[in-house]
Amino acid sequence: MSAKIVIIGAGSAGIAAATRLYQRGLKNVQILEATDRIGGRVHTVPFGENVIDKGAQWCHGEKQNVVFELASPLGLLESSIIGGNNLLIQSNGEIVNQALSDRLMQMAGEIAESEELETYGGTFGDFVTERFMKAVNEEKNKDIDRELVQQFLVSYHNYQKGYNAIDSWYEYSVNDDAEDCEGNQTLSWMGKGYQSVLDLLLGRHPSQNGDLIPIEEKIVFNKFVKNIHWNRGPDYPVTIYCQDGSQYDADHVILTMSLGVLKENLQTMFTPQLPSIKRNAITGIYFGTVNKIIMEFKVPFWAEVGNTFSLLWGQDELESLRASKYAWTEGVSAFFKIDRQPKLLAAWMMGKECRQAELLSGQDIIDGLLFLLRKFFKEKQIDPPIKMIRSQWFSDRNFRGSYSSRSIKTDLLQTGCNDLAIPLTDCFGKPVLLFAGEATNSKHYGTVHGAIETGWREANRLIDLYEKQQKKVETVQTT
Repeated sequence: MSAKIVIIGAGSAGIAAATRLYQRGLKNVQILEATDRIGGRVHTVPFGENVIDKGAQWCHGEKQNVVFELASPLGLLESSIIGGNNLLIQSNGEIVNQALSDRLMQMAGEIAESEELETYGGTFGDFVTERFMKAVNEEKNKDIDRELVQQFLVSYHNYQKGYNAIDSWYEYSVNDDAEDCEGNQTLSWMGKGYQSVLDLLLGRHPSQNGDLIPIEEKIVFNKFVKNIHWNRGPDYPVTIYCQDGSQYDADHVILTMSLGVLKENLQTMFTPQLPSIKRNAITGIYFGTVNKIIMEFKVPFWAEVGNTFSLLWGQDELESLRASKYAWTEGVSAFFKIDRQPKLLAAWMMGKECRQAELLSGQDIIDGLLFLLRKFFKEKQIDPPIKMIRSQWFSDRNFRGSYSSRSIKTDLLQTGCNDLAIPLTDCFGKPVLLFAGEATNSKHYGTVHGAIETGWREANRLIDLYEKQQKKVETVQTT
């Protein structure tokens, strides 16, 4: 089987597709990667006493999770410290009683996961707000301070903005087919980082006994794709034009670049233009930004307090913040500890403030986070961090965001992940332009395990095609 297959993107989906193809005999594979590394939004880097993840960090769930299935039998996962001892902390420095904090989180969580969402006519934000206010007004919950209720709703909104990579829960659709994998949602990589899953896919992890899959030698780095001429006729290959002037021909192309890149380059990347069903999907599926800012301190002032600190703003202080030079810090929903790195503290950022913060200098970021920490931890002595590292997914032209979700716009255009996943074929029905990546996975979008599934899906599509052709040849030869 000598078909030439070019994969665009060496992230989780691209590596998954390439290794599956290679293992099944389709070895004429090449990967064009726009950056100088593999992994895409999996980006493990040295920091502190070990490594940290600038992108994907936890394995979310166990049942029917391909990442868990790859890693768990080898003992590579453990429960993250952020799975417990999570606190709500107010801008006056007070920590909400743990029992009350757990009570509020449980109420909100049950509402957000309610089956009533399926038949609700409004937005996700409308639903959660209405049901939560109804719940707290029940007699059994009238002991909860009303001001605390409002503060919590704002904080929970911020949490959902990060969880779903959205700017507002009033943009988020309730018509969602996504499924969480059952089991622990915050499984950590035992200090080794999410890059471990790439090592597993490539067969190079120290815990594996099999052969290395030599895909890395098939990757060409720093190849930003400018245009793909995908429909020149049945006797012509697909031609890929890169920004540096190089070009590559292929029988099949698997696209795995982020939805953000597709959105930004939709009008110029494809010749001819993609059919309307594809353009609607690329336009309609939401692609938001979530960033992390990780600081190393000499003294972990938070060590005995908790593991995750969700920020609750008093209304007067929030209005004052919005009028200050630190207005962008409203996008910080929480601080959290890093597994096996006791001197590191991370800030979780999302929404429009997150994108604004990407344009600030490192010192501006440190000053803003110190302002927050000193406000919320009033009783602590907090010295400046000795180091800081952050992600900037939106301003990076190779990503333009973090991960996808379904929005009201998705519903209005009557589109979704399944439309994005449909391959484009030539006049004989042969798939020539195939689409993979987390945004093409209707059940597990926004996740690494979802991305890997799609890489395997498109690899299997080509494997099945050539196995059927081979069987036809063999049948003819024997008759």
